[in-house]
Amino acid sequence: MSDGDGAPILDLRRLEESAGGDPDLVLELVGLYLADSEAKFPVLLEAAGAQELEHMGRVAHGLKGSSASMGCVEAAGAFRALEELGRAGDTAGLAEALERARVAWGRASERLRDLAA
Repeated sequence: MSDGDGAPILDLRRLEESAGGDPDLVLELVGLYLADSEAKFPVLLEAAGAQELEHMGRVAHGLKGSSASMGCVEAAGAFRALEELGRAGDTAGLAEALERARVAWGRASERLRDLAA
């Protein structure tokens, strides 16, 4: 399934590859990703709100990597955009990029919760 831009929300094949095809490990990875991203997303928002763009970029980098590993393609792309803004120290488009990340991460998290249910 994909978002309106055509980027997949969740690439199950990539997730299964990350788990070596082990369904139990998939569930474990989903739980770890959800816990980690739920802890880091507020940190990202706080850094952005405080205009600590370098810190925001580092947090976005970590979220990008973990999202990509989980097959959360749309979210990984949204976090990549925030990482780039952070590295550039650029606030132009920051509000839109944050909203895109919030929506993409929310969709990915919802799909992962459904998968684990």
